[in-house]
Amino acid sequence: MRLRLTIVFVASLLVVASCSTSTTQPPANSSQPVAKSPSPSSNSTGPTTQPSTLQAPAEAAVVKPRLDACALLTSKEIELVQGEPIREIKLTGQSTGGFSVSQCFFTLPTFTNSVSLQVTQKGEGPGAADPKQFWRNTFHRENTKEKDMDHNKKRGEEEGEKGTPPQKIPGIGDDAYWTGSRVGGALYVLKGDAYIRLSIGGSMDQVMKIKRSKALAEKVIAHL
Repeated sequence: MRLRLTIVFVASLLVVASCSTSTTQPPANSSQPVAKSPSPSSNSTGPTTQPSTLQAPAEAAVVKPRLDACALLTSKEIELVQGEPIREIKLTGQSTGGFSVSQCFFTLPTFTNSVSLQVTQKGEGPGAADPKQFWRNTFHRENTKEKDMDHNKKRGEEEGEKGTPPQKIPGIGDDAYWTGSRVGGALYVLKGDAYIRLSIGGSMDQVMKIKRSKALAEKVIAHL
């Protein structure tokens, strides 16, 4: 009799267990909204969003970026430098000239204060190019035997940066230069096997732009 009761009790537990269900609460979406942001006009004091002038002149293919450039700066970090938090972000990627490029445009409430960040890495496949070698050919051409006149001509033309020699910026990354333009300028920083291009907007002189760009670039490098 006791054995029968035990069997019935165990069978009852199995039935109850088979009828029970479990629920999983989805994680809260803490990521910032990715939204399309307008590009500033040529006479704007906002950051430039064109492809990096260091890239080889080649047709770019839009691809999913290997690296999320938007994850390299937080809203708080940008607010500490530019005085405003992020309102929208837009991530884009492309493959061009043997490079893999990830670009993020951080739109701020005051559009001219927005920030543009671009990260260039070695591409994939047999046509992949070395960012470090391209950096040397661009900023240290006098120390190399490679003479690529087409690159020299193209460099800076897209963003009005031609005619202004790059200004070396000490104390950040493996090597860094500021390239000024009639609408602002950009800070280029080499770190390891990649380089970044950071451009900010705002009504400030070039000295202050370099200072703020350097502050943000240090945060980017820390997250790489």
